[in-house]
Amino acid sequence: MRRPDVLMVLTSAPTYVATSEVLRRVGPFDLTPLRFLVAAAVLGAYLAWRRRGRWSISGASARDRWTVVAISLIGYGGYGTLLNLGQTTVPAGTASLLLNMSPVFAAALGALLLGERVSRRAVAGMALAVAGTTAVALMGSGAVGFDWNALTILAAALILSLFLIVQQPLLRRIDPIELVFWGCLIGGLATLPLAPFHLDPGQWQAGTWVALAALILSGTVLAYSFWNIALAATSVSEGGALLFAVPVFSLTFGWALLGQVPTIGAVIGGVVALAGVVIVTKAHRQQRGAGAGMPRLMAAPPVAEDVVPVELSGEDLLAITTAADAAAARVGARLVTVSLWRPESQDLVRVYTSLPELYRLGGISAHLGPEWAEQCIVRQESYLADSPADLTTDAFEHHDMLASLDLGAAINAVVSQGGKFVGCINLLDRAGSYTAADLNAVEEAAAPLGPLLDRIQRAESWNRGPAPETGAA
Repeated sequence: MRRPDVLMVLTSAPTYVATSEVLRRVGPFDLTPLRFLVAAAVLGAYLAWRRRGRWSISGASARDRWTVVAISLIGYGGYGTLLNLGQTTVPAGTASLLLNMSPVFAAALGALLLGERVSRRAVAGMALAVAGTTAVALMGSGAVGFDWNALTILAAALILSLFLIVQQPLLRRIDPIELVFWGCLIGGLATLPLAPFHLDPGQWQAGTWVALAALILSGTVLAYSFWNIALAATSVSEGGALLFAVPVFSLTFGWALLGQVPTIGAVIGGVVALAGVVIVTKAHRQQRGAGAGMPRLMAAPPVAEDVVPVELSGEDLLAITTAADAAAARVGARLVTVSLWRPESQDLVRVYTSLPELYRLGGISAHLGPEWAEQCIVRQESYLADSPADLTTDAFEHHDMLASLDLGAAINAVVSQGGKFVGCINLLDRAGSYTAADLNAVEEAAAPLGPLLDRIQRAESWNRGPAPETGAA
């Protein structure tokens, strides 16, 4: 699945129009549990077939499980109910424009609650977004006019921003689609007490049934799943960039299907608001890069190396990510990679990277020195580097990049299975960050990778002859 973000936009496109159509026959408090519980049934059947009783949440910590409950209540139950209430009178196009304020809310919450710095550019973007949103609400007439339910949509946007921020860390430890299932199930059950159950399917027209099916299957099952898959591979700010295209579809569909004709004032205000959101998102992304202490991260090209396609199942990727996160959580790291050893071509292939902008997935390490090979492959002893000078040995490539990122300490933990070297996990941080005790902790966290990397190593697709020569940066 190469572009889940694009698929998310396409499947999200009919959501607001479908919601407006269904609300003509179904009350807002009935629609929330109806939408999410039916979606949970569909996702549950799919996961039961795909996972065969194996659920990633079963291995999650108690804290993560409670976090899943919390995001399900706010991000599904709360958000869905507020959106339904707002769309009882707010047209589809207006609703989608107002919901795109969530990145602005996320930046503002980071400044107010977390003390994050906000650049002048971000403040200007916020002001532009607020001005555009105000225009959308006040300068329309007829179908795209203002009413007080617009504030309900803005409240939903605020909840959406909180939901995305809290959920993001979970996507590295729990299967993205499974998170959607639990969100739909818990959020749907939580809103059942609010439902008056004023449902009369016999009075529904064909358009109601089509809209409900589109809302559940496309706007919930598929859109939420693609959204989580996209977020699992990037950040909230970067993964949400294509959300700015959704209002275009919503305005078009609302106009063509429901007769909700947008006014010139609403369209202009929407463009202004989206421009402000884009400015805030870019400024926030740059701030994140600077805040990480890596000033060249945004501008530096990836390291020069040959790259091969990495095709891993969702379960394998989740297992590798979980082990990498566990190791980093124990000792800290500014860069984490996991590499698979290919015995036939005598090289390492990167199967996980915490900085894909610089160290790409599938990158090949072919220039491995004899001292490293003797220690790691033959003796299967892990390597600890606690000074910048140690990172200039043959155990590491791309020395200039490591220096530019101020990385002066490293742990190269051997991963073996059945007495055979199958790969390694590497953690890098500032000079003096690691001790022998840290090395032991990383080896313990990496142990579950042994059977997995051994199985992947045996696959024919990973051993197709020697890799081409590569030039180290």
